Amino acid sequence: MIANLALFFSTAALLISCVVLLMLLKLRKGGEVMRLTNMGNVVSDYMTPAQDDKVITLADNEGVMKFSVRMKNIYYIEADDNYIKVWYDDHTGNVKQYMLRCRLKTVEESFAESDLVRCHRKYIINISRIQVLSKEKDGYQIDLGVDSIGAVPVSKTYEPMVLQKYNSRH
Repeated sequence: MIANLALFFSTAALLISCVVLLMLLKLRKGGEVMRLTNMGNVVSDYMTPAQDDKVITLADNEGVMKFSVRMKNIYYIEADDNYIKVWYDDHTGNVKQYMLRCRLKTVEESFAESDLVRCHRKYIINISRIQVLSKEKDGYQIDLGVDSIGAVPVSKTYEPMVLQKYNSRH
């Protein structure tokens, strides 16, 4: 009985140590700003992505991981009241959206050094997904080259940052 309890507690301590170590390694990876998240009982069987195939993890307001997606699959993130909608393509190439309770400002701050850039009070765009950036009479418009996604506006406030990031990528 005592041997079983000792084995149980040593196994639990090892498991907790592994989870903490993995979370710390995830925080240091690539020098990106990441939010500490409660991973719970999440188990993943996918291989570590290549350096140019970054995966971002989005957490809700309580810091609980809700959604993980490759950066290259994200089109844009849209504010919807106290929620955000992440527009992305899945492994079959279909455009989908995922909604979670989180502030757009939190996403903007967490991924400031990535390809995600704020372009409007309501939108964060993946700069690498832009197909056409055009100047219209009302300001710039972003076309992502997907029929089911309309043009995303660029407000005057965020215009300099969008142009700077777009020009540095192309």
